[in-house]
Amino acid sequence: MSNSSPSKYQDIENEHQNSIDDQNIHGQDNQEFLTDDTDNDIKQFNKYSNHNNNLQVSFHKDSSTVDINPCNSSLPLYDNNQNEQSSYEEVAANVSNKDDPTMSVLTFRSWLLGLTFTCILSFVNQFFFYRTSPLIIGVLVAQLLSHLLGKLMAKILPHRKFRIFRWNFSFNPGPFTVKEHCIITTMAATAAGTAYAIDVVTIQRLFYKRTIHPGIGIIFVITSQILGYGMAGIMRRFLVWPAAMIWPANLVNCALFRTLHNDKDNEDDNERSHWRMSRLKFFFLAFLFQFLWYWFPGYIFPVLSAFSWICMIKPDNILLSQLTGIYGLGIGSIELDWNAWVAFLGSPIVVPFWAQVNILIGFVVLAWIIAPAAYYSNLWNSKTLPIVSVRVFNENGHFYNISAVLNSNLRLNETAYKQYGELRMTPIFAFSYGISFAAITAVIVHTILYQGKHLFK
Repeated sequence: MSNSSPSKYQDIENEHQNSIDDQNIHGQDNQEFLTDDTDNDIKQFNKYSNHNNNLQVSFHKDSSTVDINPCNSSLPLYDNNQNEQSSYEEVAANVSNKDDPTMSVLTFRSWLLGLTFTCILSFVNQFFFYRTSPLIIGVLVAQLLSHLLGKLMAKILPHRKFRIFRWNFSFNPGPFTVKEHCIITTMAATAAGTAYAIDVVTIQRLFYKRTIHPGIGIIFVITSQILGYGMAGIMRRFLVWPAAMIWPANLVNCALFRTLHNDKDNEDDNERSHWRMSRLKFFFLAFLFQFLWYWFPGYIFPVLSAFSWICMIKPDNILLSQLTGIYGLGIGSIELDWNAWVAFLGSPIVVPFWAQVNILIGFVVLAWIIAPAAYYSNLWNSKTLPIVSVRVFNENGHFYNISAVLNSNLRLNETAYKQYGELRMTPIFAFSYGISFAAITAVIVHTILYQGKHLFK
């Protein structure tokens, strides 16, 4: 801020300089701020009215002077994306484009709860990752529990301040804020999903009977994760900061943040119709019904989790079992377990409808048309194999013995490989691999065609 007064106010400052020595310099005791300045010419401020976002204003405690100068262009300005409003109605309704810089973020509560949920989610999700139907504890669980625990800690923790060298901190700086809640949820989200590098460690131990040193394994997993975070940091200017970018999966968390911290629905709107309710009430009702329902497929009647009613008509029919069975193509199978729905493709509530239709069409074409056509036409001698499997087999349809084609150094023994035979995989597994590689190219081509002009600008 500038400390030099405009020339027009120099006489006023000199006139009152002697009278303020015995006065308190604080604003409420300074008589200069109580005088009427209507006689002063304030028209000179009009020239800054069109640039009020680039002004520097200084109030002097020991005089009645006010300094107004244009902001130095060399100082860093806020990014234009800070107050940019999204063009998507769903984003604008749930994500605020305003910021309160005085709100607490990194507090004792946020660090304790964030690290706790990070450890819990990473352990539990990795432990149950090896199930046929993985049990996943999502980020929403941590988001809900952290809100309750944060509110509880704000009530019971002491407000006493501690000083360590020149830093002051408190276990309870005030009410539990939405920023604390966001940082806790973000920390938990980083550990909610399993790292792909874990697959490498697991495969070497299960199939190759080779155990990696824990230190090397940890470093390997961390470096692979940091590589992803680094790429995200590079692309955040294009994919995160602009308000035009929409991430549907994150809108669920944003809507819940707003429901828990800023539920100010107009009561008059709720009184107009009995069918309307606040976000918080709707959330608790949905949570209650989902909690009650899970007892049926989870414990009371587990067959509701996944069953094939078509296969039950004639269980001994192999063709019917392959096409409609749970361990086959699953045509006509029914799943009434929410955890089974979201275990692999995520929540259908989050994914946009057009994306769901795209996934459905691709699944029907691949799994229900191409795969059975290739299997029953005996492509690659596939009838000797199961119709659906992620395992590898030999030419006789038995599981492939990996150890039979490796030497003592776990290297491929080409002579033994030729004698034992080539490995085989099911057609649907081979097609899945091919489509996975094609999807990477498709993403690049799609980005260039639809967003290439904006990126090159």
